[in-house]
Amino acid sequence: MKIEDLQLLKESAQEFGVKLSEKQLYLFALFLEELWSWNRRMNLTGISEKREMIIKLLLDPLVALPYLSSSGTVLDIGSGAGIPGLPLKIARPEFEVHLLESKAKKVSFLKDMIRKLGLKGIEAYKGRAEKKVDLPKLLHFYDIVTARALAPLKKTIGICSPYLEPGSLLLTFKGPRIDQEIEDSKRIMEELNFRISNKIPYSLPGTEGKRYLLILKKERT
Repeated sequence: MKIEDLQLLKESAQEFGVKLSEKQLYLFALFLEELWSWNRRMNLTGISEKREMIIKLLLDPLVALPYLSSSGTVLDIGSGAGIPGLPLKIARPEFEVHLLESKAKKVSFLKDMIRKLGLKGIEAYKGRAEKKVDLPKLLHFYDIVTARALAPLKKTIGICSPYLEPGSLLLTFKGPRIDQEIEDSKRIMEELNFRISNKIPYSLPGTEGKRYLLILKKERT
């Protein structure tokens, strides 16, 4: 990672209220190089430029950290290239993170990344969230479930709900159509006892338009 790119990540994270140590910046740089290298051999992400990867894949998940507890269990559903689970783990090592991905090649990448980054308290599993019965190694419930580019909000809530108990949070990252997605999801939110805990607008450096971090909290019946 170029010095100016490292500085971009560090300073932009600070603007989100996240201070990254030198060790964390080193881990992000290593993650970026491996992600870029693997992506040339297999389709992990449609993003091919390193600077764009820094902004949209490494920096974007960090916007959530000021709104989360300092520790807890995290399930990243449809993890793909490890986003947002790996950046959240690097920035907050106290999290216990499980990455769930249905494609075997991507799971191989995730396991390789965990090993090369020397991370503890994080595992990658192959499977589909809809088939919870086939995933005995996962925890019964998680404090936080993350879903980024998984599905429209209505479907995302249905997929993620079985892994959440009252008090747990569902984190989704959305674009400008968020209000319509919320409107379309009102019925399932009511049925599954979710309420909007926070809706945070933000912008990423060098990109147009607003993005939103939407945090849903599961309530008691």
